[in-house]
Amino acid sequence: MIKRLLLVEDDAALARILGAALSEEGFGVTLAATGTEGLRLFEAAPPDLAILDVLLPEMDGLELCRRLRRRFATPIVLLTSRAEEVDRVTGLDLGADDYITKPFSTRELCARIRAIERRLGRGGAGDPAGGRARAEEPPLHAGDLVVDRASFTVRWKDRPVALTRAEFQILHALVRSRGLVLTRDRLLDLARGTEVAVTDRTVDTFIRRIRKKLTETDPSFDQIETVFGIGYRYRS
Repeated sequence: MIKRLLLVEDDAALARILGAALSEEGFGVTLAATGTEGLRLFEAAPPDLAILDVLLPEMDGLELCRRLRRRFATPIVLLTSRAEEVDRVTGLDLGADDYITKPFSTRELCARIRAIERRLGRGGAGDPAGGRARAEEPPLHAGDLVVDRASFTVRWKDRPVALTRAEFQILHALVRSRGLVLTRDRLLDLARGTEVAVTDRTVDTFIRRIRKKLTETDPSFDQIETVFGIGYRYRS
């Protein structure tokens, strides 16, 4: 369950408003005003979720997201005034789990956090038995790949592969249905839930990241097949 948040926002007034609203929702909130301060606080005490403004002094939110994603699988939400699709795709490509464009309501932000919590499968709202159900689910084996939903871990040829939660959900779905084609819409629903408005390009970004991480582990990996105009398939 998500309890501790790190909010990195250089607008002091907005940070106070968001911090107060999140505290009222029961979250413990740590505030940072710069990217470097956010990185330091994150490394000192990793939160359950990080909320990063994109336009930060010293180190912008995209660079901070990139650095955090190298070492942590913690969910990351980006806040920005930029609405262009290329900026959303860039943030997701760097490993963000969600992207909220300003202006937004505190209710929307809280709803996004709760949606991420549900997708984590940790017994969040509306899924009180979710954690137990996943703990009883055996790992999936597909040749040299092992995908364990109980621990949210992936291993290829007995080597660990660090994936974000959204990446894990997509890979798990593909392996569970190996040999079958899953549409982009289906993969988006699994990875991000129906609460978030996304485009077809988003799932392509997730797939590209999954392939990159697996080929970095083993350059011979080529099990995820693109079925043009439809979606993706994990080779059986």
